[in-house]
Formats: sequence, C-alpha cells, structure tokens
Amino acid sequence: MAKRSAGGRLRLTEAIVVAATLWLATLQAAAQGPAVQVEVPPTPVAHDAGSFVASVVVQNVTNLGAFQFDLRYDPTVLTLLDHKDGPFLGSSGRRVNCLPPTTDEGLLRYVCVTLGSAPEGPNGSGVLATITFAPLAKGRSPVRLEGLVLADPRGARMPAQAQDASVTVSGEKGFAWVLWGPVIGGGALVLSAAILWAARRLRQRGSRP
Repeated sequence: MAKRSAGGRLRLTEAIVVAATLWLATLQAAAQGPAVQVEVPPTPVAHDAGSFVASVVVQNVTNLGAFQFDLRYDPTVLTLLDHKDGPFLGSSGRRVNCLPPTTDEGLLRYVCVTLGSAPEGPNGSGVLATITFAPLAKGRSPVRLEGLVLADPRGARMPAQAQDASVTVSGEKGFAWVLWGPVIGGGALVLSAAILWAARRLRQRGSRP
C-alpha cells in the first residue's frame, strides 16, 4: 500500500513538472511575440555631423501582410531628410504597396500593405523602413513609435509591442575635414618638396671631388 502511495506521488510530481514546463514555454512564446523597435546609432552625435539613419525593425513576427506606424521626433533637435521602404515585408515574394508617407512637423506616418492570399507573408525579423535624420540643434529627441499596427495577409491584426529610442545631439562640432583637407594637402606638398630638395643637396655634396 505504501509503494502504491509513493508511486502515485511520483506520478503527480511528474505531472506538475510537465504542466509547469508547458506553462513556462507558453509565457516565453508570448514574451517573444512580435515587436517593432527603432534602432539608432550610438549617441551623442555632433550637431554638425551631417546625417544618420534610424531603422524601424520588426522582430519575431509570423506571416506579416501589412504594417502601419507613426514616428514622432522633436523637430527642434532633428530634421527629417529621407525615408525608404525596408526589404522585409516583400521578402517572401508578396507585392508591396506603400502609401506616400505623411510628413508633418515632428511626425512621419508610414503605411505599407500587400495584396492577395499567396504566398504567405514573411516570418522572423527584418527592416520595415529606414529614416534619415540630420542633427539640428543641441538637445535630446525621442524617436517614438505610435499607432503601431501589424496585420497578416487577411487583414487580421497582430498584438505587437513598440520599443522606442532617443537621440542626443551634443553642442560639440565634429572635425571639419572639408575645411582642413586643403590645408593638410598643402602641407603634405610642402613637406614633400622639402624632402626632395634635401635629397638633391645631399647628392650634390656627395658628387663633389
């Protein structure tokens, strides 16, 4: 009787372990669901640094058919220069149609869809869009995703998390290679001429009797 009781407790323990494992696996899968994040270069950037690219990247998505987002930033710190569609949405062979992006002061609205039931949308992770900014003034600007929508090819929405970023623009100036280039080049020419002159004088001295 004691042996049966011990065996029953063992089976109950095994069942609890299996159930806990499945529960943890479910939580992990939910935690690794679709997410969209903004990736920016390391900051701070000098306010005269030219430009930099921010990438809007989707992660852990399945059968993606369309997306929409609003990108918010501080127009007193950053200025929008350009925007391009990323390669991920059409990577499974579906035809991509993107509406002309809406741009306003501090706002970029992006909408891209695919049509048809086949082939399926892409799985995994990839770039949805790239946005080029230029530093405008010293300060800190959020680069924030709002109104995020992910959908499959049938139009069913997917729950997704948005992960924002920020950019700090410093007041320091970068090295002005455009201005210093001619100076450095001229100095190199003068140095080369001096070396040639010295070598010629040495040869002349060596050739004297």
